[in-house]
Amino acid sequence: MLVLSCSKPPTAENSRAAVNPSAPQDYSSRLGVAVRTDARTCVAIRNGTLAAESPITLVVPVSPQSFVEAQISGRSESACPVTEDIPPGVTNYAISLPKSSNIPKLTPMVAVAGTSASNSFQQDNVSVEADLDQTKSKNTFRACGAYNGIYLTVWRGFPINGTLLWTGYYYESGNPGTLPACTAAESKQVPPQSVNHLPI
Repeated sequence: MLVLSCSKPPTAENSRAAVNPSAPQDYSSRLGVAVRTDARTCVAIRNGTLAAESPITLVVPVSPQSFVEAQISGRSESACPVTEDIPPGVTNYAISLPKSSNIPKLTPMVAVAGTSASNSFQQDNVSVEADLDQTKSKNTFRACGAYNGIYLTVWRGFPINGTLLWTGYYYESGNPGTLPACTAAESKQVPPQSVNHLPI
């Protein structure tokens, strides 16, 4: 389950994606798992370079989906409560939400770091869409339920039928099973060149 972050800057990633949108991309430094509790909002992500006031977009992948633009406040003094054990290479950050946001508590979210795609997020009925690489391809989000947790996924194209780009995991003991059941592709470990399986 080890995933290495891409060493190239986002601009190089975007350029490569624009040339060949189907080429494997490393999203692990740009996507993480976030959650809001009574005390705070935080994110766990494989990126130790995010500075305070960096933009981050939070996507609630549970229907009806929604998103909000927020900011990194700084490194979190304690781990974000999205997993039982902190995986190597994961950094935890505190997030500052706008006062007008209505993000539900204890609902896992997909966090998208950076400004490159922040203007591409849009609401399409009850779903959120984005263009994460500025390639004019549609990226969508999904949450599904599995034993003791929730898998968060990002796709090129439509969920399940599209290309799976990234997977994150949110631990929830005794998962009540209120979400759609995960497909085999969503809930199994797959080669990191195809998807960044982030076990958090």
